[in-house]
Amino acid sequence: MAEEPSKSGRSPGTEINDIEASVRKDFTSRLESARAQVREARDKADAEKICAQKANEEMTRRMAEYRRGRWYDVSAVVTSAATGFTAGYHTQKNADMRIAGAPVTAVAGLPGIVAGALLDESVVTRAVFAVGGTMFMVGATAFTLIHPHEQGG
Repeated sequence: MAEEPSKSGRSPGTEINDIEASVRKDFTSRLESARAQVREARDKADAEKICAQKANEEMTRRMAEYRRGRWYDVSAVVTSAATGFTAGYHTQKNADMRIAGAPVTAVAGLPGIVAGALLDESVVTRAVFAVGGTMFMVGATAFTLIHPHEQGG
């Protein structure tokens, strides 16, 4: 039996082959489109991940810098410590007042400690006051330990 031509003048087998080719072409283009969308979504997700990592690295770097302080932050605290110690030592030396062997002038370091505890400022500013006040007390106490009063006479 031979295939009979359809109204379009083509055989049914040819038309089925054309339909199959058309469906295959349509399926292939849809599959390619879906692959492209998946690839684009994956690229976007990877880019977001990379950008997030860079943002996290930047935040981590900044937090480490904040925690350690910059060189001038550390310098300010060290200078405050040295100045506080020296001032306390010389204040006790010039006004050598003691109660039961304890230096009275060491009390002058308390305002710095209180200011460091109460200020609503940066950690460095607070540390400068607190460390300076503490070292003032240490300096005054150091003088009394290095130069004890003679007992009896």
